[in-house]
Amino acid sequence: MRVSFGVWVAAGVVAGGLAAAAVVASGALDGEDGGSTTATTVDVAAEAEQRAADAEAFVAAYERSRTGTYVVSSTFRRTFPGGTSFTSEATVAQRPPDRLERGLGSITARVDGRGVLCSTTATGRYRCQRGRSERSYSSIVEREVEALRGYVDGDVPLYSVVADTEEEGRSCFDLEQVRPLPAPPYGTAARFCFDDETGALVTLRVERDEAVDLTEATEVRATVRERDLTPPRDGDRVPADQRVDGPVANEDADRDDGE
Repeated sequence: MRVSFGVWVAAGVVAGGLAAAAVVASGALDGEDGGSTTATTVDVAAEAEQRAADAEAFVAAYERSRTGTYVVSSTFRRTFPGGTSFTSEATVAQRPPDRLERGLGSITARVDGRGVLCSTTATGRYRCQRGRSERSYSSIVEREVEALRGYVDGDVPLYSVVADTEEEGRSCFDLEQVRPLPAPPYGTAARFCFDDETGALVTLRVERDEAVDLTEATEVRATVRERDLTPPRDGDRVPADQRVDGPVANEDADRDDGE
């Protein structure tokens, strides 16, 4: 027997009315418990205000990381659900408007108004393309910041943000996906930590169903040398520490329980 959509709606209205009557009879809506409803409302409002403040602080920290001067050397590790992983060394040298990133066998740079993109060939050498940058560095950063603000702002943001002030010398923020979106930019959860002195991003952990990526700084310095911002020439050999190592087995997973 088919039941019309209108019947389901009517049944829902009746059930809702009965539930509301029960709540009123219990005194939950009329303040008989000494004002707990008001207190709860205040708590929710305070929590929402704190989340908004944390989100704004996160966006500000990210913007500072894109406008500061520093060199960060890091280790990148990608771990798959089965326990295998691979690692690679990464470097970010930044002195706006110049910036150079090395990692996973590739280089992305912007130096003297020119963009450089380098990939690794099968023979372990760089293949680079160069061209004049069409946009200014400040406009690129502005667009990134606005996109990030769009992820964490609003009544139903893509990510909720919670600030973590427990780590000395760094400001950390935990992101959790709260709105469905295929292939979200920072996975289902992420953690960002910024160096208090330089503003540099020193920890980035991104959790996705297919893998967990962790980039952890091993060295941070505020002095940027010219060679830090010098991209390789086409045909230069890729340093061994810039190549991808792996995949390798998870040592904990392979360890005998008797050890």
